[in-house]
Amino acid sequence: MPVSSAPSLHSSRFDRITFCLVSPEGPGNIGSAARAMKNMGFTRLAFVSPTDPRGEESIRMAYRSREILDAARLFPDLSFALSEAQWVVGLSGRKQKGGEGESIEVLAPELWERAADQKITLLFGPEGTGLTNEILSRCHRTAYIPTGPTFSSLNLAQAVLLTASAILRASSASSSDANGTIRRRIAPVEENETLFQEMETMLEQVGFLKPEGNKIGAKKLRKILMRAEVDSEEVRLLRALFRKMMRTARAKER
Repeated sequence: MPVSSAPSLHSSRFDRITFCLVSPEGPGNIGSAARAMKNMGFTRLAFVSPTDPRGEESIRMAYRSREILDAARLFPDLSFALSEAQWVVGLSGRKQKGGEGESIEVLAPELWERAADQKITLLFGPEGTGLTNEILSRCHRTAYIPTGPTFSSLNLAQAVLLTASAILRASSASSSDANGTIRRRIAPVEENETLFQEMETMLEQVGFLKPEGNKIGAKKLRKILMRAEVDSEEVRLLRALFRKMMRTARAKER
């Protein structure tokens, strides 16, 4: 079915948005997702632990979109996949505690504006289980795709298509690059992960967390820091604070 051509305006923003499929289950879905991306003007595709991403079925379903499959980046785990990302959105149909998560239709305009100067990664989970809570905790935002009330299940390619379409519509409604919102540069995900690891170590050191217990408190603090969207200088300040607290705690134990 013919569709309107994606605009060439803001092409650099399209290049800063990566669609990352985490453990996709079917080669056909992988190929269909690549085709859906091309329909909407996107080219950056990545996989975490995929099944046959460039096999015969994937290529067949990626009709006239094989170049996206060929250029897709393959990662052994999520940490590698997010190492260059600055802002991460997890797509999930699962109800989050505390009412977290917003419609991709609502989030798309902000996502598009951030793409003016930030590398953005959109995470999509496997159809059977979706993204785990652990993965969602590593996202700055969680989004869902609005559906009818009686049947909300979408396959992977549909989710990619609807997400890409929402962002494309937001790009059409956006002002030009010159009039776009300038945002401060938040810390890359890799820096945040180092910060969170040191935070957990410090919390265990001062007795706030038990090494063998659950880490609900740490997960909540992680979410607070993710929402705060700290920059690299703030990450360095917090890491220095955590190290000072650990040294103080060790000194008191002597």
